[in-house]
Formats: sequence, structure tokens, C-alpha cells
Amino acid sequence: MKKGLDDLAARARDVAEKAIAAKDGKPTSHDALHKAMMAYRAAAVKYIAHPSVGDFVRADAARYEGETRDAVEKIASLIDQLNDLN
Repeated sequence: MKKGLDDLAARARDVAEKAIAAKDGKPTSHDALHKAMMAYRAAAVKYIAHPSVGDFVRADAARYEGETRDAVEKIASLIDQLNDLN
């Protein structure tokens, strides 16, 4: 999950840099902006389309209340941490 968010953030920064260059009228910047936007879009779709196991567990937590819900959310967080080790 963290890796996907890191990728999304990096691509968003790239889009922002290219947008500033295009606004400033730098040569070939519009083409670079378009490529950066398409890369961001692909990363966003990948992130949305491939939820982690932790996301499924977290969604399941909504069925519970109190300590049970807290425990299930903690399990989801631990799963995300384990996935981030890879």
C-alpha cells in the first residue's frame, strides 16, 4: 500500500513540475506534461484497481464495533506494514 502511494506521490510531483514548465512556456513542455499525466493516471488506476489484503480486512472492520473493530483495524495495519517490507 505504501509503495503504491509513494509511486502516486512521485508521479503527482512530476506532473506538477511539468505543469509549471508548460505554464512558463518552456520548449517541449506540453508533450512532457501529457506523458507525466498519463503516467500519473496509470499509477492511480493501478492503485485503485489493486487493493491490498489490508484494504479488504479494513473494509471488513466496518461490520464490527468497539474493541473488535479496533482489533481488526490493527490487523489491517499490521498486514500493510508487512507488505511494505517487500
